[in-house]
Formats: sequence, C-alpha cells, structure tokens
Amino acid sequence: MGRSMKKTAAFLVSVLLLTLFAPLAGAADVRLSSQALRVNGVPVRCDAYNIDGSNYYKLRDLAVLFSGTGSRFSVSYDGEKQAVMILRGEDYTPMGGELAPAAEQPEEMWRSVQPVLVDGVEHPELSAWNIDGSNYFRLRDLEEALGFFLYYDPDARTIFLRTPFLPGQARLTETEDAGREYLDKIVFLGECTTYGIGYYYRHGYADLCPPSQVWTPKEGYMYLAKHATTKINYTPTGEQLSIVECAKRARPEILIITLGLNGFGAFTEESYKNHLRTLTLSIREASPNTEVILNTIYPVADSYAYQSLINNEKICEFNSWIESLAEELGCRFLNGFEALAVDGKLPEKLQNGDGLHLAGEAYALVMQYIRTHAVPSMLG
Repeated sequence: MGRSMKKTAAFLVSVLLLTLFAPLAGAADVRLSSQALRVNGVPVRCDAYNIDGSNYYKLRDLAVLFSGTGSRFSVSYDGEKQAVMILRGEDYTPMGGELAPAAEQPEEMWRSVQPVLVDGVEHPELSAWNIDGSNYFRLRDLEEALGFFLYYDPDARTIFLRTPFLPGQARLTETEDAGREYLDKIVFLGECTTYGIGYYYRHGYADLCPPSQVWTPKEGYMYLAKHATTKINYTPTGEQLSIVECAKRARPEILIITLGLNGFGAFTEESYKNHLRTLTLSIREASPNTEVILNTIYPVADSYAYQSLINNEKICEFNSWIESLAEELGCRFLNGFEALAVDGKLPEKLQNGDGLHLAGEAYALVMQYIRTHAVPSMLG
C-alpha cells in the first residue's frame, strides 16, 4: 500500500473513531434531574441526569445504595471483552467518587457502546451514556435487570425504589415505644380481625384506633381472592370504593394488611402469595410513599370449634408465607401472632366468645406491640 493510501486509511479510521466516541451532549436534552429519590423509604442524595425526559443514574451509585439489600450487585470492567460486568447478589467494593455531586453540565458525554453483562448474560436493552468517564443507565431499564421495584409520584416529584429484603430483614424487631403519634399514621386494611379495631375503639378502648383508620367492607368480611372487586368503606366520605381508589385518595403513611383468615382453607401457598402480591403491588402503584406492612394471621384459642379447618399449626405455616413474601416485595413484616400467642395459641381471656375473634384486650396488646415494633425510619 502506498504512502498516500496509508494516510487516507488512517484519516478514515480517525473519522470513524470520532463518529463513535466524540462527545454527543449537543445531540440530547441534558440537565440535572430535579426529582428526589427514596430508597426503601429513606431519602437519599444521589445526583442523576435527565436525558431526553428519562432519568439516568450512575451504576456505581446504585451499587452503593443497594448494598446490604436483596438487590445488591457488584460492578467491574472486563478489558478483554470490553464489557461492563454486573454480578447480582455480590457485595460491591467502592472505588471512590460514589454519590459525589454531579456537574450541572457534563464536560464529555457520549452513547456507551460497551456491552453490559448481568450474571454473564448480555442485556442489549440497557441504555447507557458515558458521562465524564462514568456509565449512567436509564433507571427504568435497570428495574428488571437488577431486581428492584420503581414507582414515581408526580405530585411529590419523587422516585421511590424498593428492593427485596435479605432473609430476616423484613421482620420488625423491638424498638423504643413510638407512641400514639406513630399509631395515628397507620391505616389498617383487612377483614374481621381488623374490623374489631374500630369496633372496640367505639366501645371505650381509647388505646386502639378509630374507624377512620380502619379499611374493611361495612360488614367486616373480606375475601383476599376478591380484593380487586371488593368495595371498602372510605370513612372520610362514606363512599364504597375499591382498595386502590382508597389508596390513591388517602395516601396513608403506613398501611398494615392483615388478610387470609376468610377463605383460609381454600388457599395454597402459591394462590395466597399471588393474591397478596398483586394487592400489595397495586397499592404501591397507587400510593408510592406508603410504607406497606404485611401482618400475620392471629392465633386461635383452644375453644375454637373448627380446629380441623383453622388451627395454629396451619396459621404458623401461613405466617411463614407472609414473611417470605414481605422479603420478596421489600415490605416490612409484623409478627402480630407473637403479640398474642402464649404457648403457641390465643389465651381464652383474649377471645370474644368463639375462640377465633379477638376481645378488646387483645387489640390493646396488638397496638402496644405495633408501637414497640415500629418501622425504624419512622422513629423520632
């Protein structure tokens, strides 16, 4: 090849490289994102860029924020493959510079052409920009790939990320007494054992919560499998609304769900989890800021006449399903069974005559248990 042809070839290669890798900031609408971010209910400072209407976050920032959760992952670069490598379930080792403030206007920015492998599998759908030397990914694209839940509240201009919990992390453990103020933040959604909270409050149990904080159908009976069509009493207006409609309107700070007793014998683990999962996710979509707590089914007393249908051994099995689902969804788990059980069963003095439904004294114990097993981020 002659000298002139070599010069021409070298020039063409240079042009091609500039075409692929030259900064492209001018080709996109780029600005710092003005939306707040919460991870598992906790507000965090993590700068992001809004590029053409979508939020892009630095991958290594998210790795720090997800550390110690069920969505934890490590990040590395494979020079041989020239690829970004993500390993889910691995601890991330910070490299320095994570969660540092981002420049209002990046100096260099281009579309990343590096493949991204998650657990060894390439994910071509992951859209990334290289901004000032770091890879920023569209948050929505990462949701499924990294296994977290993303919700957006346009009124609050806040992005909510929920990660699964590691085993044991969902369970609410003993805390200082969060007091009456904490109880006042809670709405209780459920069936007959939830209906009793408002009923006994009206009958002199002032330590409980008023009917305005209790979501049940008027008659108190609710079947989990029919949650999508069930109408509940929305006490502020007296309307009969769906659970999702109530969540959209009320936006409760905390929602405790206690469901499964009605229709108990018909559930398998799969069917019970599927119904409760669908209900929980629909509530989160309607009210992203709500802290959803999945509560156990309460114990029954020896005097309950239908032990062949509902008994404490089976209830404990159900409660293990609830805890595992809470971990999967990144919800808190309340062990209300523990608040009442003595030797694994409901004491006779805490039942109201049939061995199944609770007396006012039982609800008082549950309220005290809730106050002393508060969501950590809501203390103080």
